[in-house]
Amino acid sequence: MITSEIIQSSANLLLVEDEAILAVSQTQFLESYGYSVSHVANADDALYYVSSHSNIDLVLMDIQISGGMDGISLAEKILSIRELPIIFVSSYSENELLQRIGNIKHYGFVPKLSNPQILECVIKSALKLFEARKELALRENELRTTFDSIGDAIIVTDAEGIITEVNLVAADMVGYSKAEMLTKSMESVVFLIHSHTRGRFEHNFPPDLEEKKNKNIRSENLIVVSRNGKETPVSQTVSPLFDENKKFKGMVFVFRESDVSEKPISPTRHESIYAKVFQLSPIAMALTRVKDGTYFDINPAMEEMFGLVKTEVIGQPSNKFNKWNVDGENERIQKLFREKGKIIGEKMQIRNGDGEISDLLLFAQGFEISGEHYVLGMNLDISKSLQIEKRLAKSLEEKEILLKELQHRVKNSLAIVSGLLSMEAFKVEDPKAKQSFLNAQSRITSMSKVYESLYQSQDLESVNLKVYIEDLVHSLHDIFVLNPTKIRFVMKLADIHLDLKRALPLGLVLNELLTNALKYAYPGDSGGEVRIHLTEHQNNVNLTVSDDGCGLPEEVNINKGNHFGYELIRSLTSQIKGIFSSVSKAGEGLTVIIAFPLQQLNPKL
Repeated sequence: MITSEIIQSSANLLLVEDEAILAVSQTQFLESYGYSVSHVANADDALYYVSSHSNIDLVLMDIQISGGMDGISLAEKILSIRELPIIFVSSYSENELLQRIGNIKHYGFVPKLSNPQILECVIKSALKLFEARKELALRENELRTTFDSIGDAIIVTDAEGIITEVNLVAADMVGYSKAEMLTKSMESVVFLIHSHTRGRFEHNFPPDLEEKKNKNIRSENLIVVSRNGKETPVSQTVSPLFDENKKFKGMVFVFRESDVSEKPISPTRHESIYAKVFQLSPIAMALTRVKDGTYFDINPAMEEMFGLVKTEVIGQPSNKFNKWNVDGENERIQKLFREKGKIIGEKMQIRNGDGEISDLLLFAQGFEISGEHYVLGMNLDISKSLQIEKRLAKSLEEKEILLKELQHRVKNSLAIVSGLLSMEAFKVEDPKAKQSFLNAQSRITSMSKVYESLYQSQDLESVNLKVYIEDLVHSLHDIFVLNPTKIRFVMKLADIHLDLKRALPLGLVLNELLTNALKYAYPGDSGGEVRIHLTEHQNNVNLTVSDDGCGLPEEVNINKGNHFGYELIRSLTSQIKGIFSSVSKAGEGLTVIIAFPLQQLNPKL
């Protein structure tokens, strides 16, 4: 039983979140409820923390995080290290994303910016559920040990004959591993024959249970033929399974080894395992005799695919039945076989019985039996696969167009917001209030320019920083500079591309640096030069913004973080794994350097 003492509000939580502001907000809220919260911002730190701290009770996982993997892949990695309850927190909820989350063990999904009480409720439920699952796993392990220790071979199937459980004895008897047998049909891995007639013993799914409900069905004098040909005499007991509503849900097969005093009859060619495989294979196959080019045998799939009738073609020359031949394809394939002695995965086209053209993948191999040479040909219909590939290619193209249009609309929406702020700022007379409107307008402009750069880009995933910075500088110049002849911008920009996830915070950093220079560096009617340099060296990017103005006011201390703009710059620089440094001298200006690694793009969710 799980008691309330087990689930305490003092549980230790690990918060994986690379958005600095959100991380601080969530940590404060959770700590107010008595939780102990540790925060990391990337995948590497999360893995190290999980490996080195055994007292973690639950992980709150953002899906889009910094590093070489996203939150879903990180969760899989964590679960391979140790069993922990994981709750996903994300602003994304697309079907593809939710499907990926559903494929791994987790304890909840909470949209970002949800009511904090909802998150706290989900955490409590997850902790309780995790304790219940641990108890259930212990009981399941005990039952599993008992199941595998039974001396008889046991196989459990669902109502359609698909194997859901198997013990080690059964796996050894049929020559497959447990993993190979699970989710396979009973008939595909268990080859059961009568000991006297050597005929196949068939199972019916679902069986006729009207008169045999809740009764065991026993069969004697059977042989299990394993994957490698080993034969085990057995008796079989079959028991039906029913759910609580008496609805049939599956079967339990028990095979017990038995003694057979009578020597079994040797199998004929037509009853051999290989003949069965040939006849039952869904791949169209044909055996051709080399010396006279006649058909030796064809399987039902071959009859259907090529419009042939087995009784009409056996012993007849294969070139007599060429209705399927399209534009000399048969001649091309025969020439290729003569040159190489075999064919592995050659594409060809045929005309099927309905007159339609189908695409095939052809395999052909020669072999010898008792001095006679044969060719085994196998034909795999790939028409549907090619159609699916074409549809996927078209769908991908359409999605790229939609994504580009979405980015364009986001840019336009941000431009509208910026325009509204500009209109309101024009009405405001108070200088401080007007400056606040201009600050908000410039930040929105910096984000809008990112989406404008994406819209103009070809890959839709990365931003050309050179083009982006030039556009942003011109926009800020129009917003803040009243006399264009006094303040000049000098730009030296390398051609560098950066992914959207890091381009947005970098754009906000650059916006803050430029707006601060325009507001503080040149008081009154003074003017000067603002320099922006962007360089790359040894896979690291350096962004330098400097001016020749009056330097920072004495009340602004960058190192102590007593200015909102510079505190925001520090947080955003940390978010892109960067380093922030500055030099300010009165009368000589301010220089700020942002350095960060040029990492590969994060995988698209």
